[in-house]
Amino acid sequence: MTPRERVLRCLNHQTADRVPLSGSFRPEVWVKLREHFGTNDSNLISEKLGLDFKGVGMGASKEFLERSGGSGSIQHDDGSYEDEWGIRHIIGKNSPYMRYVYHPLSDERNLDTYKFPGLEGRFEGVKEQVERLKQNYVVSAGTGTFFKDGWNLRGMEAFFMDIAVESTFMVKLLDRMLEYKLEIIRQFAQTEVDIISIGGDIAMHTRLFMKPDLWRKHFKWRDAMLIEEARKYGVKHFFFHTDGNLMEVMEDLIEIGFDIIDPIQPECMDPYEIKERFGDRMTLHGTISSQRTLPFGTVEDVRNEVRERIERCGKNGGLVIAPNNVVQFDVPLENLLAVYETAKEKK
Repeated sequence: MTPRERVLRCLNHQTADRVPLSGSFRPEVWVKLREHFGTNDSNLISEKLGLDFKGVGMGASKEFLERSGGSGSIQHDDGSYEDEWGIRHIIGKNSPYMRYVYHPLSDERNLDTYKFPGLEGRFEGVKEQVERLKQNYVVSAGTGTFFKDGWNLRGMEAFFMDIAVESTFMVKLLDRMLEYKLEIIRQFAQTEVDIISIGGDIAMHTRLFMKPDLWRKHFKWRDAMLIEEARKYGVKHFFFHTDGNLMEVMEDLIEIGFDIIDPIQPECMDPYEIKERFGDRMTLHGTISSQRTLPFGTVEDVRNEVRERIERCGKNGGLVIAPNNVVQFDVPLENLLAVYETAKEKK
């Protein structure tokens, strides 16, 4: 069975030869994987792990490439890097992680003159890439998120306040983002990708970052419009990502068309309850603890978690096994490998 056949059966809630596999890794983890497999070929490594998905993305903004001298980012004197959105971040001296230091819409008066990154020419060659990948894989493409993109542009505290008071500025920004994302949807959908990924990042460990009614009023219908637009071009599957606890709006997400929910963070939601309540209408993507089991468990702990997920959530498809977030540098390689080795053993 090809990866494509395996994933499509899973998404259609049919039994396959094994559960599909997915995952994403920090650069430091890729270094370990290259050393382990003795190759720098990331496609070959993905194949050896058994990863069943492929994704495509936009090319770089031609205007920003010219402005950045072809590097894809602009470095400032304070050590920060500016991306094509005008957002600046800085890498910590003693940490491989970044923090934001400048948000271009921190002053809401900038919105009227703010220009979103250009889309011209950024989809050249994507259709051909999709056609090639679809010979063996299900192919996805993403649009970003209203919520996270909003606070990246505005600053988290300011954007949270905008949501709380339902500011005119926030509505105007979300409307502009909607038109921009609709065009991205059209472009990707015309390449005939199988899955459109629409991020959320709307939740924390216990609940949403906002009242559910505020999410429904300002975010839900906009996500629904993106799904509706993609369906016009034949896209059938829609992937929603957010860490944290989504239970307050799980029915809403399914209602508007999301049929793959990621990552079902087990510290926040019970995967078995999710499967029991919603498993006939959506696919669980993730479920393996990146917060607890992968960094701190033994190999046998990892194997047991994978086996239990497959036994209790994998009946009649509807389960993709993956770490429930980007695998971090502190995860022992043997634990990561155990996820995929164990999943491939279970039929």
